[in-house]
Amino acid sequence: MSPPVPIEHAAPEAGGLANTVRVIAVLTGFVLVMWLLSDIVLLIFLAVLIAVILRGVSHWLSRHTGASEGVLLAVVCVVVALMGAGFLYYLAPKLVDESQDLWNQLHQQIGNLQQTYGNTTWGKAIFEQASPGKAVQNHVVNYARVVATSTFGSLVSALILVVTALYFAISPDLYVQGFVKLFPLPWRPRVQHVLVQVGRTLQWWSLGQLIDMVVVGVLTGIGLTLLGVPLALALAALAGLLTFVPYFGTIASAAPAMLVGLTVSWETSLWVLGVFVLCHTIEGYLVSPLVQHHTVRLPPALSILSMTVLGTLFGPLGLILGTPVVAALMVTVREAYIGSVLGDPQVLGTDEAQQL
Repeated sequence: MSPPVPIEHAAPEAGGLANTVRVIAVLTGFVLVMWLLSDIVLLIFLAVLIAVILRGVSHWLSRHTGASEGVLLAVVCVVVALMGAGFLYYLAPKLVDESQDLWNQLHQQIGNLQQTYGNTTWGKAIFEQASPGKAVQNHVVNYARVVATSTFGSLVSALILVVTALYFAISPDLYVQGFVKLFPLPWRPRVQHVLVQVGRTLQWWSLGQLIDMVVVGVLTGIGLTLLGVPLALALAALAGLLTFVPYFGTIASAAPAMLVGLTVSWETSLWVLGVFVLCHTIEGYLVSPLVQHHTVRLPPALSILSMTVLGTLFGPLGLILGTPVVAALMVTVREAYIGSVLGDPQVLGTDEAQQL
């Protein structure tokens, strides 16, 4: 993405009541369209996120090697594709087998717990809620049918996502300039600057998340292997992938690992919990501050609220993308509203520093 053009610190003056009404109408229409096309908008945002990552890696390599950024982008895409193919060829079969064993272990362990504690008062309450008989079976069957019928649609969406991300990565200026031209002439320099800042924030956020995922996955795999927990590879891969979703991902990945640990002993299950606490403590207090100091720092409460709200409104994709969406919105509010509209000198004074 090309460097931002010089910034105009003063926002355009309002043109009276008619302009105010026009702006409100445009914003209302924009919000309505975003709501009606929320799934497509989130898919586009994910494509932009992937494109930002690819472009960021190629730009970094170009700065340090002097090679053409376009050529390096092609190399990066080929390397990513080869890594994906290698993963599918070498690791995916084993991971699928271990995941199936993990599912069987969890099912067996839940059955053992139900057999042991199902006659207690609290056990009956829990298992009646967790296993309401044929209603759950019918729900699972219906859900399986929905998943089976939507497989083709998911593949098409994945293909559209990949192709769109590649087009965004190959010619980012084309789409950035097209978006900028939707705004009045006096606003365009500032709009382009905001887009550049959002792109950089998403690059650093993505880099931080990738490093966090690798660190958590590797440390979890080592810890579970040392404890002798079955299916360590599948559990470690699950822990690494779910690290992409802050807070909620930690809980979601620790629960099945502890249940598998119960197949060994209660002590092992507690040690598994200790491994997850240690891994995420290292990730949260040592790794994240080092790799994400260039990007916007979301307060924990805001991160949780953003994922909860977007997850409730838009489903799993909203939960997964809740944090990067809010990070981009925070940068937009800071640069476009606090900096341009309110004229905050602290924001305007850091523009040059942010461009370094």
